[in-house]
Amino acid sequence: MKKILSTILVLGLLLSGNANATMNEIKKIGLLVEYLSDRSCNVTQENIETTTKYILSNSRLKLSGDNLYEPYLYIQPVIMEGKSEDVCTGALVVFLKKSHNLKDGSYNRGDFIYYYNNTVILKSGKSRFKGYFIEALEEEIKKFVVKWSEDNKWKIKMILG
Repeated sequence: MKKILSTILVLGLLLSGNANATMNEIKKIGLLVEYLSDRSCNVTQENIETTTKYILSNSRLKLSGDNLYEPYLYIQPVIMEGKSEDVCTGALVVFLKKSHNLKDGSYNRGDFIYYYNNTVILKSGKSRFKGYFIEALEEEIKKFVVKWSEDNKWKIKMILG
């Protein structure tokens, strides 16, 4: 268990940081939450989607439907339950990406990353883990909205002022 926790921590530190691309042309995004396993320490996909949608609904950024051509916010929860079933640990990756089309209509083999950030949640106790995880998710989504707002500040000033 200590090796798994150490691996998560090291990967989190290595992959931490934000992408340098600007989000100033993005007005609408989609939402995609990666599948959670059955052993997700009481955290459900619905919990993640509801928390994310609530925070985004209080921003100027709008959620679109299933438009393949819009950037989408990808949330990747990694949750592990220990063998004792009372120990939980996890990590959370949040990024905004878009698959770009080439002029001939085919897809580019890569994705363009506008935003990237992650966090590691090291907590034990299955009964309290969900609260810690949702709190970390809220913090990551708020960071994303702040970054988006900063990238779009000049547009908002022009519209309002």
